Amino acid sequence: MSTIRQQIEAVRAEYARLPAGLLAHVERVVAEARDLAARWDLDLDRVELAAWGHDLFRAHPPADQLRLAAEAGLPITETDRLEPVLLHGPIAAVVLRERLGITDDEALAAVRDHTLGAAEMPLIAKVILLADKFEPRKRQRTPVMREIRRLARRDLDAALLCWADWKWVEERTHGWVSHPAHWTARVRWVAEHHADRALPPILPLDDDADPAFGA
Repeated sequence: MSTIRQQIEAVRAEYARLPAGLLAHVERVVAEARDLAARWDLDLDRVELAAWGHDLFRAHPPADQLRLAAEAGLPITETDRLEPVLLHGPIAAVVLRERLGITDDEALAAVRDHTLGAAEMPLIAKVILLADKFEPRKRQRTPVMREIRRLARRDLDAALLCWADWKWVEERTHGWVSHPAHWTARVRWVAEHHADRALPPILPLDDDADPAFGA
């Protein structure tokens, strides 16, 4: 069985045939992810493996992404058909497992869900998604990502929710469709953020529902 470092080198080798700009982006994400992982005491090699794998199919043409997704047996929504680039993470996760022999489920989940997020995400997946969104070039282009980056160093879940809120505003502003998978994840993140399990249920405000509220 290959070591994690050997797996990383095997994935890195795949970028030799991909655009230089994509490689530069992935290198920035790797550095960002390792920095964030160190702050959250995660295994740096596992995080780096996921970071190298996350955009392996990002540069493929839309028709190829739809074809590869179908061949991999992945579910394809109408939103995916409109924006096939959304499939590049799930495709990469399948290829990394089946062709490169990577079996780290959490690293593969990070690759699969780095574009849209998921209702349930291991820490590695949260780190990869956020590192991908606020790597240096994207921070320059979208200054709010600087604030999300600062927040991620204190609270990964709050940073994810802030990113999801920003994404929601962008989608509403431009008339873009929200992907069902992302919307499901966002609803869960909002519910978990606002849940206050330590307090008793809020009393009803209808006078007829509780005598304590009578005239």
